[in-house]
Amino acid sequence: MPERAVTPETLGAWVIKCNPHRTDIAPMRAAGETKPSWCVADNYRSQLIRPGQRVLFWVSAHPRRGFWGAGRITGDVTMEDGQLHVPVRIPLFTEPLTAADLRAAGLQSMEVLRSPQQSNPSWVNMAELALIERLLVSRP
Repeated sequence: MPERAVTPETLGAWVIKCNPHRTDIAPMRAAGETKPSWCVADNYRSQLIRPGQRVLFWVSAHPRRGFWGAGRITGDVTMEDGQLHVPVRIPLFTEPLTAADLRAAGLQSMEVLRSPQQSNPSWVNMAELALIERLLVSRP
């Protein structure tokens, strides 16, 4: 069996991606947080998702694409209408941490930048999450 990139030991946080051309982000911005449930692919990654794990919210196809929020997985992955869904609570940042900010900090090899079309969930490793958290703390 091939070695898996994501393991409980390598996982820093899951990344839920949102294309604003397919999912309206205006109601989420008004509410200050994302919707409470997101579709995920039925694969080994979705089987690793556990309540309490960190999750980052990535907005793609937008002039300010990047991480717009951070939160936690709030429950188990469930099947709804023939699709897997993961429950989350992800408060939004006042200002996004943009892809340009991330590249400037040396994070150009993150999966979400290398494979932007990949289905949910994407992920960041422990070292990437530590750098992202430092970037968030140092923001005005």
